[in-house]
Amino acid sequence: MAEQHYSFEPEPSIVGSAASGAVESHIWEIAALMQTGADYNEGDSVLAIVTFPKDKNPGTACNGRPWQDLHLRMNYARLVNLGSAKITEMLQPRWQARLRRRHHMENSLPPGVDYLLDFTPSDEGSEQADLTAALWLPKGIKTWFLAGHYIPRPILRIGPGLVGMTRPLAEKAVGATLALGHDDVCKSPVCEFTRHPDVSQWTVAANTPGIFEDPSVPIPHFRKIEDYCPIRHRVAIMRVLRAINGHGLLLNSAPRMWTVAQVAMHLEVPGSVVDPITQWLIAPPNTKFIEICPEKAFQLALGLRIPSVLTAAFRILVNELAIDYAAAMPVQKRPETTWAQRKRDDYGDFPSDPVEYASRALVDRMNSKLAMLLSDDVFTRFDTGIDEWDRLLIAGSFIDQLRDPALKAAYVNLKTALLAVFHDKVREALHKDAPVGHMASLIDAQRRHYLKDPTPLATLYKGLDPSQRILVPFFWDDLQDLGTFSTFSQSIYNGDSLATVISAFNLNRTRMLNSPSTASAPEPATISIFQLDQFLTDLRHCLLAMCNQVLDRGSKANDIGFFLSDHLILNLDEKELNYLPIWADGLDDGSGGVFLDVIPPTDMGPSEPGPSYHTGHTVGTDTSTMGGGPSTVAASDYGMRDLDLNDATVAGSMDAEQSVTTGIARNRVVAIGSLSGDSEHFSLGDHEFAAAMHNQPASGQAHAEALVGYVEDVEGEDGRSENDFGSDEDTATMSGGSTIGRDDDDFDEFMNDAEDDVPGSVDDVEAAGSDGRSSTADASDFEMI
Repeated sequence: MAEQHYSFEPEPSIVGSAASGAVESHIWEIAALMQTGADYNEGDSVLAIVTFPKDKNPGTACNGRPWQDLHLRMNYARLVNLGSAKITEMLQPRWQARLRRRHHMENSLPPGVDYLLDFTPSDEGSEQADLTAALWLPKGIKTWFLAGHYIPRPILRIGPGLVGMTRPLAEKAVGATLALGHDDVCKSPVCEFTRHPDVSQWTVAANTPGIFEDPSVPIPHFRKIEDYCPIRHRVAIMRVLRAINGHGLLLNSAPRMWTVAQVAMHLEVPGSVVDPITQWLIAPPNTKFIEICPEKAFQLALGLRIPSVLTAAFRILVNELAIDYAAAMPVQKRPETTWAQRKRDDYGDFPSDPVEYASRALVDRMNSKLAMLLSDDVFTRFDTGIDEWDRLLIAGSFIDQLRDPALKAAYVNLKTALLAVFHDKVREALHKDAPVGHMASLIDAQRRHYLKDPTPLATLYKGLDPSQRILVPFFWDDLQDLGTFSTFSQSIYNGDSLATVISAFNLNRTRMLNSPSTASAPEPATISIFQLDQFLTDLRHCLLAMCNQVLDRGSKANDIGFFLSDHLILNLDEKELNYLPIWADGLDDGSGGVFLDVIPPTDMGPSEPGPSYHTGHTVGTDTSTMGGGPSTVAASDYGMRDLDLNDATVAGSMDAEQSVTTGIARNRVVAIGSLSGDSEHFSLGDHEFAAAMHNQPASGQAHAEALVGYVEDVEGEDGRSENDFGSDEDTATMSGGSTIGRDDDDFDEFMNDAEDDVPGSVDDVEAAGSDGRSSTADASDFEMI
């Protein structure tokens, strides 16, 4: 049986127009690459060389000519200004001597050449292995040429739900301009073009099943390219060097785009190719590449620093992973496919994964929104407010004063009924089936870009937990549907319709105001009639504003239009976007600080600049010994004895962990309310407090201790206070056993000595305890945090 191929039968309107122009540009670009003329400008004193393997056939390009070694004159100043460490290193004398020997130019260089650069890839070494791995073509890259043939359904042009919302080019094939699909080693028998090339093999075809390999319809042989090709690698280097020289860079296929990007990142010259690669990624309808291959788009955008593409891919990856994390049975690792069956790929290794952190933050945010919707104060927490509910609450404060049991009961019943009916609407939206009609057909057409026989959306949606459904748009679309006024008013609460509950309240309100016994009752305007129609109007407005803020269907994705992601919520908030790099409007500066937990609140705050962090509270320690008597705690005692640092009352802090001045575990901060012991509260005058405070010396402590002793000694002499540090009338005995006279010269001398004795590290503190300079806390076994 003969092998079956895609027929790629062209549309008549395409042949001879866009495809013909794309082919012509393709051939001219190859001819320019092969040109190695000697013309050069002033300052082009660098000769760049790229050689092809001599032990194998380098293959031929689409013009039928074999690839030859490249010799390209380049400008020295332009190369240096690129800031590439790799290129700068090759310009150094040591490298230059080596390159001259390699190319047998030890004694002379070509006229006008001062520097020689060889960009030929090495055949061995760890660096070359890493580069080869980077240049290995992902599967989605190899099959992207099918985007130039696949014709989507026309329904893609009409957006979700909004009348007149259209998406230009959504239903069009990408075409030959961006997805020509030929490799630099051409295997096609019809590519030796004459003046009238055959362009039919590049035009769209109605029978292409999608942008994926279909086993039932094999890809033609000339479309099958190698995962890594040394010829493709070298030709990509030639393209990057020409781009540095200011020549145009034609990117008409995904393999060419990917290889050029990786070469530019390896040579540390991404700025030379970032503009044409950005244009390739964001040119509609080729933006579908970001939606079908968001991992690879994220990788490229991160390496080349393309903020718009990075953010767009990030939004997709975060929402898809958040749905996995929100499952009732949490996932241990990313599933191979998303909930909509898109096959996942790798997007790189990170010390702290920004997608993971943002996904968990998104789950928390959406859970908090659901908790708000199901809370008893939901009607007061909407941003836009519900005036009728506010008036009902105001009436309640006056009803409490009237002491009318019937009116009070009707008021409470009305509030409870309104909340219960609304909560039922929220739960109803959570348990609705997947959308039908236009939205279902739209998403089915979107998924058929990368799936031949997708599982029906209704089946997939039924398998989502309620905690996952709040992370897809359908819940928020359904939440806005409160029904008509008639159906809403007939909602049942406690056996009665909402209309009946409202009528009972209004009747009791009228009775109370007309009763002779309530002559001092508030004016009728204070306790107004409850109007359900006005309440429902305000509630709809609040829900619409909230749902639009949640959905915002791609309008914030840096103007990159999404065509295939209507099953996702792409509107991330500031906290989730903070995990992006600074250059992409995030907060990640490379230090990892954006991924750390916030330090817990403290009463006294940081004690000093630097890594130290003190809460100002003390931690109780064991006051008993094996013999039952009191124990002493020297400055070198860092153990916490029987204190359970894993207790739930002990809060963790990643910032506090950096401090070396605490006497307890460095990853713990203890709240004052959680302490145990005979006494947890001290005043500044307590001897125990002073001993605990100075138990472990901190920077500047010797000065502070000396100053306290000196001032209190002087005060004691004047009869205003006693000396707490010693009973000698003429001296103040310090914790180390030294004394300070009241003479200012003695004080200055001590201060100078104390400055020399300030411990600078934990080892210094322990040394201080061993040589007798540290005191012991006789009456207290507490350590300061």
